[in-house]
Amino acid sequence: MTTATPRTTVLDRLDAALTAPDATRTERALGYGTALVGGVLALVLALRADLDVWQVALLTLVGFDLFGGVVVNATASGSRRFHAPGTPRHRVVVFTAVHVHPLVVAALVPDLPWPTAVVTYAGVLAAVVLTVLVPDAVRAPVAFAAAAVLVALLTTALAPEPWVAWVGPLLVLKLLLSHALPHPAAARA
Repeated sequence: MTTATPRTTVLDRLDAALTAPDATRTERALGYGTALVGGVLALVLALRADLDVWQVALLTLVGFDLFGGVVVNATASGSRRFHAPGTPRHRVVVFTAVHVHPLVVAALVPDLPWPTAVVTYAGVLAAVVLTVLVPDAVRAPVAFAAAAVLVALLTTALAPEPWVAWVGPLLVLKLLLSHALPHPAAARA
């Protein structure tokens, strides 16, 4: 007797990439719901800034990704996906490194200054590297300490215009606190 393999559509594969291959209905609803709210918020802020249509679309897409990613990375299925036993920690760094959102936004949208974009990208990447290198017992406190410093810098001394001010802090939440830290209680659920 042969076992039929489940059929996967392009939408199934996209959903698994955006959430996690084994995400529950609730996890999907939370991830996509937050992504939708973030996309709409980014859209409204971008429209108020009188940007070009393609810039509005870019910020909307970035908002969808960052807001949704904060939630998806913190789910039990997300934690299993990224922090399963035997998963090398450098994968967390690689995932962080490919999130060049602030550099892209600075290049294509006015009012995100390059110093802010560079500090956001390099600061988050450095904080994630530090977080994965320290002993497990202090990973969370180190990540939260770095997040506190980065968010304070990005909302005060390096604060850009309001329509792009959310990019840096959301990247800190998504990559440092939600992605770089395993969520062991959630993964056991």
